[in-house]
Amino acid sequence: MKTSKDRILTTHTGSLPRPKPLVELVLAREQGRAVDAAAFEAETAKAVAEVVARQIAAGIDVIGDGEMSKPSYTTYIRHRVTGIAPDPRAAEKGRDIMIGRDLLAHPDFADRRRNFADMPFPGCVGPLRYEDRSALDRDLAHLKAATRMANPLDVFMTAPSPGILTRFIINLHYPTEDAYVAALADVIKTEYRAIVEAGFVLQIDAPDLASARNNQYRDLSDDEFRKIAERNIEALNAATAELPADRMRLHICWATTRGRTPTTCR
Repeated sequence: MKTSKDRILTTHTGSLPRPKPLVELVLAREQGRAVDAAAFEAETAKAVAEVVARQIAAGIDVIGDGEMSKPSYTTYIRHRVTGIAPDPRAAEKGRDIMIGRDLLAHPDFADRRRNFADMPFPGCVGPLRYEDRSALDRDLAHLKAATRMANPLDVFMTAPSPGILTRFIINLHYPTEDAYVAALADVIKTEYRAIVEAGFVLQIDAPDLASARNNQYRDLSDDEFRKIAERNIEALNAATAELPADRMRLHICWATTRGRTPTTCR
C-alpha cells in the first residue's frame, strides 16, 4: 500500500454509484430473473472503465472498481460460494438483526426508514465451498483493463470480513456461530489471496468490529461483544496469515452513520 510524506493520499471506501443499465441487470439477477451473461459482463466492464476514469479525473490517488458487479459488499458471494441460497428463515432473522438500538429507541424514525424491508437475506444452508472463481476473475480482469492506461498511484478491491458475513448470510447450517465464522474465513481467503496476487490492495470490509454492537449484538454487554470482536479478528487473522500486511487495509464503521472508513491493516 502506497504512502506519502508530502501530502495526504486520497481514496474512498469502495462502493460507487452504478449506471442505470447495470443497476437493472444486477437487480434482475438478484430477483432471480434471466440475465444475459454477455450483456452483464459488457455493462460491468464499461462501468468499471468509466468509474476508474472519473476517479482519476477527480484526483483520487488510490482507486477501486466501485463494486460495479456487486449488489452489495457482502451478499454477492452467494453467486460464488456453494451452500448459500435464499431462504425465508434467513430473511426473517436478517431483518431483525439489522435493526439498531437507535431505531428501537426512536420507532417513529424506524417506521419511515425501511431500507431493508425487501432485502433478500440469503442463508447458509449447507457446507461452504468456494468452487467457482470465474466471477472473481472477471472482476479482477475488468479492473486491470480499466487501470492499465490510467496509471493510478495504487488500486484496491474490496472483500468482506468473515464476521460481517454472519450478519448478511444467515447461518442455518453450522452448529455454532464459532464454527460458521471459521468456515467463512476458510472460503473468503480465496478472494483475499486472488486480489493481492492480482497486484491490488485488499480492502477488508469489517464493520462487524463496530456496527455489529449497535444491531446484530445489540443485546450483549460490552464485555460480551468484545469477545465476539476478538473471535472475528482471530478468524480474519487466520484468513490473511499468508498475505503481506502492506497489501491490505481495513474498513470499520458504525452503522448509524452509514459511513465507511478505510484504515491500514497490520
